[in-house]
Amino acid sequence: MNKVKLLLGRGSPRSNIENVEIWNEKLPCDKIIPRFTSEHKAYKQIRDYFLSHEEYTHLVLATDDIVVHPKHIDILEEDLENYDYPVLSGMMNVEQTDTEDLNISWTLPIKDRKHRQYKWITRKELKSQEDIFEVAFSGFGLTAIRRDVVDKIMFDADRVFEGLPPDRGASLDTVFCWYCKERDIPIHVDKRIIMKHLRKSGRHRLHKTDRLIFWAEGGVEVEL
Repeated sequence: MNKVKLLLGRGSPRSNIENVEIWNEKLPCDKIIPRFTSEHKAYKQIRDYFLSHEEYTHLVLATDDIVVHPKHIDILEEDLENYDYPVLSGMMNVEQTDTEDLNISWTLPIKDRKHRQYKWITRKELKSQEDIFEVAFSGFGLTAIRRDVVDKIMFDADRVFEGLPPDRGASLDTVFCWYCKERDIPIHVDKRIIMKHLRKSGRHRLHKTDRLIFWAEGGVEVEL
């Protein structure tokens, strides 16, 4: 059995989606939560904190608009204890109202952001899959990344494909999946970890003062 210690990173420009926030303190792992900052800066802070704390084996990424329950963390941890996946993720509905499409795909979307489209896997298609299966793309829906992979891969925004600085653009999950493909790092998902995505909920509050929050399992949040 593999030794596993998870650090959950949640970039949180909103921090005001009640159905999400009420679960943070109940999740059975440590959390690092950059609040009220840009996506690229948040993921850099998360990655830097993880790499500087070697007690953690996996960095787990989840956006601030998905409802993560303790059982989702438990399943993820058990999976990683039983098999050494480089990248293992849960999944969520893409849209808030039409929940059939999931944020995973058999194919990678193209690098050109102007013409990029996603061919989503549907809930119906899950029925024919094993509990854990390989995909080409998974958005950051409780995505566990092994330490050696975090060490190799930066979290860059998509205009890096145009030769621009890595903080320009968006779609860090798409860039991450491309980086994995180019390094022959497989991405797996567990269909038992399926979460509610409240995409249209909350309000971005990037004008507020940045805060970096650490929340130990079973403890209270502390500002770093």
